[in-house]
Amino acid sequence: MKAGISQNGVLSMIKQFTFVLAFGIGSVFAGNLSPSDQIDKLVGTQLQKQGLAPNAEISDAVFLRRAYLNIGGRIPTIEEAEAFHTSEYPNKRERLIEDLLNSPAYVSNYYHFWADLLRVNGELRGATKSAYELWVKEALQTNKPYDQMVREMVSAEGMIWDNGATGYYFRDRGMPLDNMSNTVRIFLGTRLECAQCHNHPFDKWTQMDYFKMAAFSYGMSTRNYDFPNRDLVTKHYSKASVDAYQDAVQKAGAKEGFPHVRNEQSIDRYLLGRKNRPSWIEQHGYSEQQFRAIVAKGIAALEASKKEQNSLRQTLSQLYNPLQYTSVREDEKDPKLPHDYQYTDADPHAQVSPAVMFGTEIDLDQEDSRIAAYSKWMTSPENPTFTKVIVNRLWKEVFGLGIFEPVDEITDHTEVSNPELLSYLENLMRELDYDIKGLLQILYNTETYQRAANTGEIMLGAPYYFQGPILRRMSAEQIWDSIVALSLPEADQYRPRLKGQLSSIENQRRIYTSLEERPFEEFLAMVQELAPLVKNRYVIEAEYRDKLTEARAAEDTELFNQLRRELREVGREVQEKISQIGYIHLREEVDAGDLLAAIGMNEVAAEMMADMEEGSEDAVVTKLPKISLPNPPEDLERNQKKAWANAQKADYSVYKNLISGMARASELESPARRGHFLRDFGQSDREVIENAADHASVPQALNLLNGPIVQALTNRFAVFGNRVHAAGTPEDKTRMIFQAMLTREPTDSELAMVSEEVGKYGDEAYEGVVWALLNTQQFLFVQ
Repeated sequence: MKAGISQNGVLSMIKQFTFVLAFGIGSVFAGNLSPSDQIDKLVGTQLQKQGLAPNAEISDAVFLRRAYLNIGGRIPTIEEAEAFHTSEYPNKRERLIEDLLNSPAYVSNYYHFWADLLRVNGELRGATKSAYELWVKEALQTNKPYDQMVREMVSAEGMIWDNGATGYYFRDRGMPLDNMSNTVRIFLGTRLECAQCHNHPFDKWTQMDYFKMAAFSYGMSTRNYDFPNRDLVTKHYSKASVDAYQDAVQKAGAKEGFPHVRNEQSIDRYLLGRKNRPSWIEQHGYSEQQFRAIVAKGIAALEASKKEQNSLRQTLSQLYNPLQYTSVREDEKDPKLPHDYQYTDADPHAQVSPAVMFGTEIDLDQEDSRIAAYSKWMTSPENPTFTKVIVNRLWKEVFGLGIFEPVDEITDHTEVSNPELLSYLENLMRELDYDIKGLLQILYNTETYQRAANTGEIMLGAPYYFQGPILRRMSAEQIWDSIVALSLPEADQYRPRLKGQLSSIENQRRIYTSLEERPFEEFLAMVQELAPLVKNRYVIEAEYRDKLTEARAAEDTELFNQLRRELREVGREVQEKISQIGYIHLREEVDAGDLLAAIGMNEVAAEMMADMEEGSEDAVVTKLPKISLPNPPEDLERNQKKAWANAQKADYSVYKNLISGMARASELESPARRGHFLRDFGQSDREVIENAADHASVPQALNLLNGPIVQALTNRFAVFGNRVHAAGTPEDKTRMIFQAMLTREPTDSELAMVSEEVGKYGDEAYEGVVWALLNTQQFLFVQ
């Protein structure tokens, strides 16, 4: 980390000072104790009551590694470790915590915290997922207040390029009841899933409570296709159908006021009279034969118009398909009780109006909308569980266990290990105005956090009183990101997917602009131009489907595959025409640099990052620099130089292949595909809330034993490998390896052991040392 206080750090200090002035002696900041000291006092008091002693304070070396892993999500680099150990600041631990919280590493690490809670996975598609991911990262980077962050998600409406928070509803698109269950579980710590089908068997919530809560967000629609130009075309051709019918019947001799008969089945009601009332044709002087003949002409014209409309509808579908999941809108509507509702307070299928489960009732007459009222109620400081849940979640993230467990299942029987501490943290969070970084900074600065990890087993359901943090194995992301930091330069700034993500969002916006910002007459002419092409495509596809069916029945694989290729080509050609004619703004070149600037970022070359001035936290690297191969030593003969150069090229080729898919986990497609290192080590699939695992498994062992990780680390072109190769004596190399991987010096016995291995196997021994350390608990656990 860079020395000195960052701009964000100065702002943080000013903000905390302002809190003290604003809240005065009644504030949790008042008195002689700082918030961190007050937390330590509350923890210590409870330890005394339980007859327990706090764990010993950790050394600077242990603290350094722990802080980097817990806050930044990776181990420190050798340079970062050296800067910390040689620092002469009296409060260097506090400085490190502040610097880490204001670094890109914090954003990368805490992104996983939120992505696991919000289940950001493949259920979100393309640009929609990108917009949501970037929104979460921006919220972390700008330190958006927690209550504001939640309000923006729960009340999210609009287009994805204007409001990435809409991803919150796209994640559960088509499942409004599930979305409500997840919302209440994540933000209010209450499990309502059981109450969807019946009264909760182990809690006080009823099925009616469930549906009343669901009514607030039930109308949040992710299937909004009511775009203005599209609607105008539909209305235009509906009117055209009516006009075609009327024109046809008038030409066939119909008088003014002739009825609009939609189909043959509707004719009889005009021919048959009712009791004491003549039929319509008798009233208007038509014979049955005349009436049928005129109607036949009208229906024929109507059917012809509808065929044309069908072709236009297909064209509109093709044009608007890319915008399928790009808009969220609130349509206030009430859910209905299920058909098997069994309680006496309502009938099955009854509509349910919104009402909250607890806390202050909402007067919807005083609010702009249901969803706005719902989000304000949920994030209010007066909400009984909103603040309690987030401070407990963040406490667990820092210390490994919540003050109450489970963190998302508060009931009347929930046992809190330290009620006074929990109450203090709630008040603290409110006075911090829900500043997440502010609370984390206080927690990381406690003596409680800076004590030795607790290595004893904690029985399920038993309270823990926080003698120190829980000993935890690194998460999958922490292991991976530590390896990436050892392999790549400036790993925290490297965001290889960012330009692609921004471009995909911009392309969606440009498609919308191409369609919806055209004058209607121009838009209609474009649709009419494309309609024959789309109609022909559907005809050809139908023919190909028949041929494919025949080829499959004949088990002619070669013909089947050829037909599929031809069919794809037909689709590609039509899609190109649609893009060319329909999406006119896609022709404009997307400048990725402009897109970065639009979100307040600038791009720099990776080799320049080390020389960047303070205050350039927004700079990113989207492409790793090319590495210049070194010149051969002067004392080699010609053939030796050639062999040396070939060996360098071979090593570089291996390095490029190894790192081609490397970046911090937050910058990869997430969650990773099955079989990837991250998934083998327990990365959440994000199908359900907080689904990550940290237990050992056979795939993990095989990955470390036989995978390419050691090669990636020790390759001479990797950051770590280069340092090891450049070190002079065997002792220097050994020290370099231990400092980089374990953030400490090797012991005398470890130096002797490595020296013995080097004596036996030469330089190959260092690869074995790296492999051995990679498999140790010292490397894999946050101590």
